Amino acid sequence: MTPSDPAFSDWVAQARGVGVLDELGRRGVALKRAGSEMVGPCPVCGGRDRFSVHMRKGVWHCRHAARGGDVIDLVQYLDGADFLAACETLTGRPPPRGEGTRATPEELAAREEQRRARAARQEAENNRYREAERRKVYALWGASMPIAGTPAEAYLARRGIPDPRSRDLRFKADFAFCHGHEEVDGRSYSRVLHRGPALVAAITGPDGRFRGLHMTWIDLARRKGKAEIVDPDTGEVLPAKKMRGSKLGGAIVLVPAWSGVARKVYAGEGIETLLSVWAALVAAGEDLRDTAFLCAADLGNLAGKARETIVHPTDTVADKRGHMRRVHVPGPVPDFESLAMPIPAECTELVLLADGDSDPFFTRMAMERACARHAAPGRIVRTAWAPPGKDFNDVLMEDLGLFPEQAGGTPAVASGAREALAPEQAAQAAVANGANEHGAAA
Repeated sequence: MTPSDPAFSDWVAQARGVGVLDELGRRGVALKRAGSEMVGPCPVCGGRDRFSVHMRKGVWHCRHAARGGDVIDLVQYLDGADFLAACETLTGRPPPRGEGTRATPEELAAREEQRRARAARQEAENNRYREAERRKVYALWGASMPIAGTPAEAYLARRGIPDPRSRDLRFKADFAFCHGHEEVDGRSYSRVLHRGPALVAAITGPDGRFRGLHMTWIDLARRKGKAEIVDPDTGEVLPAKKMRGSKLGGAIVLVPAWSGVARKVYAGEGIETLLSVWAALVAAGEDLRDTAFLCAADLGNLAGKARETIVHPTDTVADKRGHMRRVHVPGPVPDFESLAMPIPAECTELVLLADGDSDPFFTRMAMERACARHAAPGRIVRTAWAPPGKDFNDVLMEDLGLFPEQAGGTPAVASGAREALAPEQAAQAAVANGANEHGAAA
């Protein structure tokens, strides 16, 4: 049998269909998001951020080892394996008719032992790094100030949101936005692309301990008040939001249940999304004493990891050979061993807010995963969707009449939202396009 045979081609295609991030996750390799990439220590040669995965392209690169490629190249690099052995590892089955050159069981056991020892050393190093990073970020949080009277308050007002007086939201006047690295005298440093005011939010764990920081850079000269930051090398407009420290298993408590018992919880990935629904409900006179608004910072933390990936129905990407491959995305079944944003045990009604301006299939898989993960006896879990092409802040701004020519004004949220987003509408009708009612868990 030759590589051109259909059975062999299908076997290789199955191996190549495994996502790079999925294979890294299976091996316990943790990376952090940096723009369009996930970065972190190389699982083979260490370091701090020399290893990266381009999320859209599904390729990896280690700049120290000068190695990279697709998922098959990754397994060859991690295991010191040849092409056929890497495909066998990824597919879980030998090549057609046994042409494989996979290592003997003794060699595989020795490699696995080496991998476990290396992973243990790396985890210890990661824990030291995470704690050092947490302390650095906590110092930044300590140097910030309440948002009242600052550009952060004006930023929220620009979007139709009054100051929620949240203890977890603060303002920092001069914050560096770093992206990529630059070499100076043979050493690598984070490259500063922008400095300016930022809305900062504390990410805390279930124990209330500070874990990380969410940052949104502000430019009040722009319509929605968010800075536009461009990568000078690629011309790419970068997200004006970043996170430092650890978000997994934590949350930003935007508005707590002031009664002390969060019977109802609204949860979502974005600060503006959660606060838009909160502002509309406040303006409509809703009793929110037993209601909390919790921000997960991203969909991955809202839903946790998936047990497996599934094929996206439409998206494709070109591999390094120019062949179009189907994109794999995290599926709807949660991996309960992974971390995700905690939901208070006393919560009996959980409303998950889904944006309508992101990839619908990817988002739907994440919301189904979050519904299954956060289900509990006696708890109703449902998903409320923003209209297609919009998020909940778009809905609020439209209902308040905050068009471009009016963007410089401070919105009268209560009067503007009272009729447009009444209590039932704010949580359900205006945002329930395609909402799922999951009911109480068995």
